[in-house]
Amino acid sequence: MSLVGCKAKVTSTEEPSVWADTAMWFQAGDTVCADKIDLFYLVSTDVMTSHDSLGNVVYRAVLNEEERAAIGGELAYVREHYSQGDYNFFAPYYHQFNFEAIVLPKDEFAKVYTDVAAEVCEAFDYYMSHLNQGRPFALVGFSQGSMLIIDLLKHMSDEQYGRMVGAYMMGYRLAAEDLEHPHIIAAHDEETRGVTVSYNSVMSLDATWPLVSEGAVDAINPVNWKTDNTPAQFVFLDDTLTVAMDEASHQLLVNVPDPTFYHEWNSNPAFTMANVHKDCLHHWDLLYYSDMIHDNIKVRASH
Repeated sequence: MSLVGCKAKVTSTEEPSVWADTAMWFQAGDTVCADKIDLFYLVSTDVMTSHDSLGNVVYRAVLNEEERAAIGGELAYVREHYSQGDYNFFAPYYHQFNFEAIVLPKDEFAKVYTDVAAEVCEAFDYYMSHLNQGRPFALVGFSQGSMLIIDLLKHMSDEQYGRMVGAYMMGYRLAAEDLEHPHIIAAHDEETRGVTVSYNSVMSLDATWPLVSEGAVDAINPVNWKTDNTPAQFVFLDDTLTVAMDEASHQLLVNVPDPTFYHEWNSNPAFTMANVHKDCLHHWDLLYYSDMIHDNIKVRASH
């Protein structure tokens, strides 16, 4: 069904779903324009620790007021800097795994992650059935959200994939097994539609964070849209930074004028818990390249 002009977001009650509740979506009262591309965003890990109603530690967000505020802060940033009013913005409040889950033994973390991925696939199915209305869309995620994009790409139908402008996995790697799926094609240029953009930024290769970078076999520089080590410059907060791909590790090496600021930020409790190296620029994968991603969605949509 096509829409004419813009109208308020609506949800359907044809089938029972938690995602029919507008409280499960960020800014559900935003207007939706039929002639705009949708940006479907999956948030990163914003919750340090969670407790159930009995005070027990749990490894997924409970979405209480404090957690929703933390998650909503990132969503508001992405809506402002990535959508910029040019795209219809959709983002579910899913029960993300928290930072305490990251340090679980691998098999225990896998169980938690499987439940998170299943919930996000349900949210995406609801979005496609009731909210998308046949429009082209871009998948965008950061960190945990980028991990989940891989699951969504494997989950979606061929028809849904055919409407996808591109998938943008900020701060997470593409592994060889991911690229075996027909819906996951690594971006190698600025224009090709339906591809997956992936990158991780560091100041030094010592800062590789295995959780997000280990096993990377492909990546792209979102400043110049090259996959080789051709350097590119961009401006962030009045600083001119140079970024180039390390072709062996498929990570972006960023030359920053003052590493001290980044070292101080990386000493925050969440990154300390996750044993993140002081030279890691994971947090800035979200901040550095917002204008590039915003503009690139339009470019890919035109091809």
